[in-house]
Amino acid sequence: MTKLTIQERMKNYKPLDIKDKMKFNFIVEHLKDISENHIKNISQLQFPKQEWKSEVEYTCWLTPKIKTYFLCYIDLESAQYFGDLKNVFGDVKYNKKSNKWTYTNKKCPTRPFHSDQIQIALYQQCVPKLQPFLSYASNCDHVLFTPANCEELQPENLKKHLNELTVYQLAWQKKLEIADGDINKLAWLCQPDYSEIQKQGFWWKGVDPAMIERFKGYYQC
Repeated sequence: MTKLTIQERMKNYKPLDIKDKMKFNFIVEHLKDISENHIKNISQLQFPKQEWKSEVEYTCWLTPKIKTYFLCYIDLESAQYFGDLKNVFGDVKYNKKSNKWTYTNKKCPTRPFHSDQIQIALYQQCVPKLQPFLSYASNCDHVLFTPANCEELQPENLKKHLNELTVYQLAWQKKLEIADGDINKLAWLCQPDYSEIQKQGFWWKGVDPAMIERFKGYYQC
C-alpha cells in the first residue's frame, strides 16, 4: 500500500461540514507556526545533538492477561529520548454580523492530558532505556514535558498509568468474553450516550444516519 504524503492527504481531505472545512483551512494556515513551535520544544533535547527517527513501529504484548497486542507508532525516537508530538488547535466561530469565520488561538495544557500519559506509559514498555517526553504546540504557544518538569512522566507514575491502561483493556476484554459473539448482548454491556449522538460529538460526527439508527436498534426495550 502506497503511503500518501502530507500534501496528498491534505489535498484529499473531505470536510464533514462548513465548520469542519473552515477549521481545516485555519489549521493549514497556521501549520508552519505549529511546526516551528514543536521544533523549539525538540531543540531543548539537543544537548548532546540527537539523531531522530520518526513513526517508529513496535508491537507490544503488555501482559498474558490481555489476549492481544498493542501496535505502537512512536513519533520521535533517538538514542536517548522517545516521545510524541501533540498539536493543539484553536476553535472556529461564525460571526453573523460580520459574516466571517474566526479562529481562536489556544494555549497549551499546563500538564499532559491523561490519555497522553497512558500513551507514553505504553511506549515506555517498547523502549525501556529511553527517556520520555511530550511536545505540545499550537500556533501561539508551546510546552515540552519531561520527567524533569512533570511528575506524571516519572517512572513510578508511568507504572500507575500502565496499570490503568491494563484495567481499561481487561474491562473491554471481559465484555467481549461475556458477549461470546452475541452483538445484542455486547450492546447491553456498553451504555449508549444519546447526548453525544444528538449533539454529533467527535465519534458520531459524519456517521451515516442509517448506521446510527442501526446502532440504536440494539437498544429496543
